[in-house]
Amino acid sequence: MNVINWNQLPALTTLRAFEATARLQGYSAASRALNVTPAAIAQQVRKLEAEIGMSLVRREGRGLVLTQAGEQLAQPLKEAFSLIASAIHDVKATEDMRGVRVSTTDHFASTVILPRLSEFWAKHPTLQTSFSPDGNTAPVDLEAFDIVVRAASPDRIWDNCQTFRLLETPLIICGAPSLVGGGNVDVASLPWIADRGIGGGVFREAVRRAGCDPDEISLVDPGSAKLELEATLMGYGLQVSPELTIRDHLADGSLVRVNVSPDMRGVYYAICRQGPISKQTRKFLDWLLRICAPLSRTS
Repeated sequence: MNVINWNQLPALTTLRAFEATARLQGYSAASRALNVTPAAIAQQVRKLEAEIGMSLVRREGRGLVLTQAGEQLAQPLKEAFSLIASAIHDVKATEDMRGVRVSTTDHFASTVILPRLSEFWAKHPTLQTSFSPDGNTAPVDLEAFDIVVRAASPDRIWDNCQTFRLLETPLIICGAPSLVGGGNVDVASLPWIADRGIGGGVFREAVRRAGCDPDEISLVDPGSAKLELEATLMGYGLQVSPELTIRDHLADGSLVRVNVSPDMRGVYYAICRQGPISKQTRKFLDWLLRICAPLSRTS
């Protein structure tokens, strides 16, 4: 393949103006196609002629005709621009077929996304969406996913990413009624569910703020972040949790907020790669921002 010397090629705007003039047989028609004035088209064509050192069009009566050089250049330009347009169409079509890939946490997906997803699909029935409940401590992989949802402190920054605040939620300490009764308990005397979900040292800090030594408390480890909530509901221990993910359980009484608060807040973020966001991803992101806004709480 020949290496293109871009320094020897005319500006794309001049080539595009000439190609449209040749294909549509005049400055006026070309100007309408490119949404500029006829004078601007004529100026670009003259600039191209000056750069390559030969005439490409000439007046004939009240119209324009191509010179021999113009005829020689017009067809390859038409084919080249057609090839570019076809390639761009194919890239967009591939992107549309791939859909939107979302990495999230298991509890965020089950409490926020899935209960409302039918609304999104009703508006965008052909937009494929796939979800991976990777957990809050999983790496932010923007090569594998278009959107990554993670919870973090309100001042968290991810480098080389675009971040969108979805909602804010307090962290609370809770337990099953069989363990904590109405919630007025001595938390130091009770077992705690070990944290594998929140990460970032948040659990230990919450335990300290509750007045306990994180190295002295009794821990129950259910083995995975997905089982933490189940273990809490069964009364095996206290859990440190974003209020958002257990809101329904607090409402129906299957979990009770204890009398000690760590006074900590978390923010759920949607994280995207730097640069332009595809139309498909933007549709899901805008929907996600809209449904999350009324769910935000500070206490």
